[in-house]
Amino acid sequence: MQKVLLLYIVAFALKITGYLLTGYLILLADAMHSVTDIATILLLMYSGRVSKKPADSSHPFGHELARNVASLVAATSFITIVSFELLREGFLNTINPQAEYGDATTAVVVELTVLAILLVASVISSRKSGVLDRTMFVESINDSLSTVAGIAGILLISHGYGFFDGLVVILIALMILYNSIRLFKQNARFLLGLSPPDEFYHRVEEVSLSFDEIKGVHDMVAVYIGEGKVHLDMHITVDGRMSVEEADKLSERLVQELRRKIPEIGYVNIHVCPHFGKHIRKTL
Repeated sequence: MQKVLLLYIVAFALKITGYLLTGYLILLADAMHSVTDIATILLLMYSGRVSKKPADSSHPFGHELARNVASLVAATSFITIVSFELLREGFLNTINPQAEYGDATTAVVVELTVLAILLVASVISSRKSGVLDRTMFVESINDSLSTVAGIAGILLISHGYGFFDGLVVILIALMILYNSIRLFKQNARFLLGLSPPDEFYHRVEEVSLSFDEIKGVHDMVAVYIGEGKVHLDMHITVDGRMSVEEADKLSERLVQELRRKIPEIGYVNIHVCPHFGKHIRKTL
């Protein structure tokens, strides 16, 4: 990920330099797009370290939601600061285009160089399977598309269509806004106690009922406590004559089997009952 971060920093420096040399607002907007990406990478790298901290008395389920908190902060900042400011500048520039611009060839060369850098970044990200790497792969493709739009805008401006400078800036601002809202929604649902899909509960029930001693499963509640990590609370029905020691050993065996068959399960609370209950997914 450090290599991708370095590439984005180089791309940002090129865009800013190109804007200062030519005055194309498109390059400044593209540079702000890079700022959002760099900030996201830095936040996720830092929060990734925090999320690896072991559980403690204040955080019994660990710190894995730190990455989601960081993403939420980044998304909110991008929505309220970067995208709205670019939208404002884009509208103003569309209504009142600049009278003069610098060398269009320089601006196009800068954007082509940036496009090459982004394609290299996408190749690096595509070779890894981590959540952050997958996210950056998609983002590098989006950045490449906005860079292509920037090149098209510069060429149109150089042929006398100055208002395209503002229009392309608005397009880039909307892309940042869309990605920020998507990032916000993806992480907010985890912090609000997102539960796994029905398939997860069916798998839990299937594994549990594979034990002859277990007659039923009920009152299951599961929530994500991190990316791909679930806390599960469940009740199992057994023969009422089973001893406490036998029930305890059965619970231990069930926990081991659940974690083996469903790796995303991090923590499990099992309540042993001599009766059947409701097959629900919420607390009472």
